[in-house]
Amino acid sequence: MITIKLLKIEDFEPVGVDNLDKFVKGLNNVLGHSVEIANKIDPNFDGYYLLPMGFTIPESGNGIVKENINEKVFLLSVINSNIPRILEECKPAGLTNWALFFRAGTSVIGKKDVIEKVYTLEEGDNVMYEDLGYDDYIPFPKDGTYETVAKAILSYLEVYDKWLKNK
Repeated sequence: MITIKLLKIEDFEPVGVDNLDKFVKGLNNVLGHSVEIANKIDPNFDGYYLLPMGFTIPESGNGIVKENINEKVFLLSVINSNIPRILEECKPAGLTNWALFFRAGTSVIGKKDVIEKVYTLEEGDNVMYEDLGYDDYIPFPKDGTYETVAKAILSYLEVYDKWLKNK
C-alpha cells in the first residue's frame, strides 16, 4: 500500500471542506491507523499528500497553496468552478470535487492515462477536463460512507503511483 499524509499547511485554513473530520475518521479506519499530518511538503517523502481545498484558490496565503500542489498531491473537496483552473495551473495527482466529497461520493478526477488503465472511458465523457489530460470515474459505487471515499482515492493513487514511476 502507498504511504499518504494529510497536508495541513501552516497558517492556512481551507474554507468549505465539509465533513473533513468524517473523511479522516473513515481514512483512519481503512488504513488501520491514524493518518500522519504534515505541515509542508517534504521532497524526500516517497508517498502522497491529501490536501483539503474547499473554496481555496491556488494564490491563497500569498501563493503558499500553489507552492504545495504538485504531482504528489491529491486534492480533497475542490469547488467545481475551480477545478479546470487548478488542473491547468497546478497539475495535481488528482482530486475529488466538493459536491460529491461532502456527500461521501466516490468520483475521482485524475490523470486520463491512469484512469484508462482501470476503467473503460466512454467517448465524449467529460470533455471539459480531457484537454488538460484529466478525466473522472467512479471506482466504487457510492454507499454514503467515507471509508468508501478513502478506498476510492487510495485505489486511484495505487495505480497513479505505478504510472508516475514508469512515466
